[in-house]
Amino acid sequence: MQEFIEREVSVPDALVFIGRSQWAQAETWICPESRYVVCQRLSERHPALRLEIGSSRVREVYPRVHALGFMPSRGRITMQPLGEPLRTLNCWFDRDAFEAATGIDEPGWIDRAGEFLPVSNRNLETMMRRIHLEIAQPGFGSEQMIEAASTMILVEMARLGRKPRDAATIAAGLAPWQMRRVRERISASLEQGYPRILELAGLCGVSRSHFMRMFKASTGQPVQGYIAAERLSAARRLLREDGHSVKEIAAILGFSSAGHFTNAFRRDAQITPSQFRRYSRADRFGPHPEGAAGLSG
Repeated sequence: MQEFIEREVSVPDALVFIGRSQWAQAETWICPESRYVVCQRLSERHPALRLEIGSSRVREVYPRVHALGFMPSRGRITMQPLGEPLRTLNCWFDRDAFEAATGIDEPGWIDRAGEFLPVSNRNLETMMRRIHLEIAQPGFGSEQMIEAASTMILVEMARLGRKPRDAATIAAGLAPWQMRRVRERISASLEQGYPRILELAGLCGVSRSHFMRMFKASTGQPVQGYIAAERLSAARRLLREDGHSVKEIAAILGFSSAGHFTNAFRRDAQITPSQFRRYSRADRFGPHPEGAAGLSG
């Protein structure tokens, strides 16, 4: 496995870094005994990561940009090749500090999370994205902001650890053929329009409510959020090209107006579509403008 750390910041009780990894065959990774790890996917141009977790069947995790995962101390996973580098934001928490802050010891976390837990939590995602912004665009007080966000992550993990774990729901995910049909339909959205949940449920041969539960069990996130993330990922690809205006891209993606598209994109990327296009052009034709590092995923 080839691993590269782009940037790292050390704060009390945590090491935070942006890393990039690539591997050509199945690789086993074991969480260090002294750490608990919260990770967030940053890279765009690859499918979900396929994991063998303990003796369980292969699961797909990190299905979209900003998707989250959690590994307890000594967690063990086997990762199937992606074909493209996996770029992640990583918070490596000191084991003793993590257990003291959450009030849950190592056996308790193993019981709750297993070897690896896909996490769907808006507050956690927001804190991780804040950390990414502070690392990618450091400024006055960045280390203090990262430390504060890390503390909030500990609070959210403590809350998550106290929620009852519905093992039956977690196990009852979509079959591989169902997930393939869903991804193929969503991938065709630029030509066919973005699908309604009822259409996806029909492709899988289940009811709408059953599909929504199964999809979240498989991916760790609601199907609406997955589709929204895919739509904004398509927006990034179109903005890197020069063939369409922002207004035209909004129409292609099914937004009701250019303003609606701009607001949705800004919430996701912290910059406007026009700013993203300028930064992407600078990336292709010259040095990054100040503050643009890390925005391309």
